[in-house]
Amino acid sequence: MTANSSTVFIVDDDAAIRDALGSLIRSVGLDVRLFASAQEFLGTPKPDVPTCVVLDVRMPGLSGLDCQRQLAESGSGFRSSS
Repeated sequence: MTANSSTVFIVDDDAAIRDALGSLIRSVGLDVRLFASAQEFLGTPKPDVPTCVVLDVRMPGLSGLDCQRQLAESGSGFRSSS
């Protein structure tokens, strides 16, 4: 991928779903980063490129909706499309 490419973050506790979505999105040439939990995703530095986050709603610990709320409150620049 080039330095100006976009990144899709997939956050899902189900490894099969996470891997399948990752493969599908990579097949169209996008960079993908996979995370098994919202906590793991939130604790990772984000690249300075256009990004999209695909969140599982129901996860143990911090849910996808809680993660979305934290992103909005942090002023990270992530906006909800729901």
